[in-house]
Amino acid sequence: VTQTRIRPGYQLAQKGAQATYPVVMVPGFVTSALEVWQGKECAKQLFRQRVWGGVSMVQHFLMDRHCIMEHIALDPITGKDPDNIRVRAVSGFEAADYFAGNYWVWSKLLENLADIGYDGNMMSMESYDWRLSFPMLEERDGYLTKLKNRIETFHKVSGQKVVLTSHSLGCVLVHYFFAWVTTNKKQGGGGGGKDWVDKHIHAYINIAGAQLGAPKSATALLSGEMSDTVVLGAAGTLIEQFLGRRVRKNLWITWGSLWSLLPKGGDALWNVGADTQPRIVGDDPVTRRDDFDDHLIVFTDQGDKVQEIHDPNSGLENDDVLQHDTVSDPAVIEAIKSFSSRSRHTLNEVTQFLRQWGGGWGPKLASATWHSFDPKEKPSRATWHDLSRTPLPYAPNMKVYCLYGVGLDTERAYYYKRNMDENSADNQGRGRTLADPPFILDTSVEDPANKVVHGVKYVDGDGSVPLLSLGYLCADGWRRKE
Repeated sequence: VTQTRIRPGYQLAQKGAQATYPVVMVPGFVTSALEVWQGKECAKQLFRQRVWGGVSMVQHFLMDRHCIMEHIALDPITGKDPDNIRVRAVSGFEAADYFAGNYWVWSKLLENLADIGYDGNMMSMESYDWRLSFPMLEERDGYLTKLKNRIETFHKVSGQKVVLTSHSLGCVLVHYFFAWVTTNKKQGGGGGGKDWVDKHIHAYINIAGAQLGAPKSATALLSGEMSDTVVLGAAGTLIEQFLGRRVRKNLWITWGSLWSLLPKGGDALWNVGADTQPRIVGDDPVTRRDDFDDHLIVFTDQGDKVQEIHDPNSGLENDDVLQHDTVSDPAVIEAIKSFSSRSRHTLNEVTQFLRQWGGGWGPKLASATWHSFDPKEKPSRATWHDLSRTPLPYAPNMKVYCLYGVGLDTERAYYYKRNMDENSADNQGRGRTLADPPFILDTSVEDPANKVVHGVKYVDGDGSVPLLSLGYLCADGWRRKE
């Protein structure tokens, strides 16, 4: 009873608040559950069972992780399902109310909305396959068309505009939707017209939106690593043995969504040090330099010792479901050697390398072709993911609310090193050949005074997304008339 009485929804109901505007919710990264609709032999018994989200996910993974990895990976070249596999998002509120067990995501909001009269007739959860790039969400699942129809139906039935709310990656998806729905069909859009958003959306509520991306997505694509994988101590070592960085990298490189989460705005926003604290100069020759004022990644070793690139198929872990030959691709080899030859890299340089390298697939990787980071490219579905260059829609009557956390250390930049093959040292003990992934976090770097822990530089944020991404457009960018 006490818990009920302290709920905001219950308190508002006591004051006379009632359900008025239909509510449409768009979940974030990894928070929509995924289930099997078609699988290979190892997954025949998993029809319509969850391979992502829920306690069953953990059970299935422990029983046969190779099978689950194979089914949650996408085809690197098409960006779609691999042959004979269909994994889809679970439908309805149960798709994203809880992630696993009692770990809630949207359940508290649903319960509070129910307190003031909302139910399934006035609100919906628009879950989606968060692995896919946004263009593929529409091409494969018709997601944007269905979202448009859902909002139009709510508007027609209730006679009220809709409150659209999103979380995390869902924020980027909603803005992509705004660009799509207001673009002519001949230009690849939804054909709703310039004023569609103003006619149908009463308010947009952005919850912890990664509006300008997250640096951790870059390291996830680069080496299968982020702060979450290096701060777990003994547990992290166990994870590395159970699911190594190469396996993680080869899986994550296929997810178009991670490319949508790469930091937006380029060096003009991310490489001026505006959100990093003034450096405290110490005695450590590695960290005493002013590295992170204009660089996302800094190497702690020298690149002149690299002569060859390791065959990524040599000694593959059993869980690596994406075996491919990259050492014969000159473009891939040249990209790796060029990146390795320099000691510091800005955001633009890291993004360019990821597009050229493609996790070993080169420029033919589907996710690389779906996303443009070129500020000179004309607006299209390849640029709509970039909120730094895709303006808000024409909607003078729509209210925008930005809700996000602050005060938590959040990863922002990284110390890296070349991943030298231990079996390829010369007669003086110096490595000559890069392994796969070719570059990895240098977790030996520690500089607590400058918020560098295990090779990761931290700044203010919500623990996952830096404040620059969470709040800049809300507090400044969108308030400017230009």
